[in-house]
Amino acid sequence: MASVAPVARTVRFPEALRAKIAADAERCGRSFEAQVIALLRRHFGENVDIAPPAEQIVSLAAASVSGMSDRDLARVGRRLRASDGG
Repeated sequence: MASVAPVARTVRFPEALRAKIAADAERCGRSFEAQVIALLRRHFGENVDIAPPAEQIVSLAAASVSGMSDRDLARVGRRLRASDGG
């Protein structure tokens, strides 16, 4: 059976629950998001994470090639196509 890719979702918390998690996060010295991940990991195991938004992934990818010469960019493109079988 093929593994299923994770799906990023928006999670909305009722205000009262959000306040409880925020207070717990402050007590533990974590951000709200880090506290949510810690709670989910504690319950479901280590395979829990929050994927960054697509815009952030694209921004990081663009920054990683920023300043490269056209020749180096072409070389990277060839390597990517070769590793993708295309």
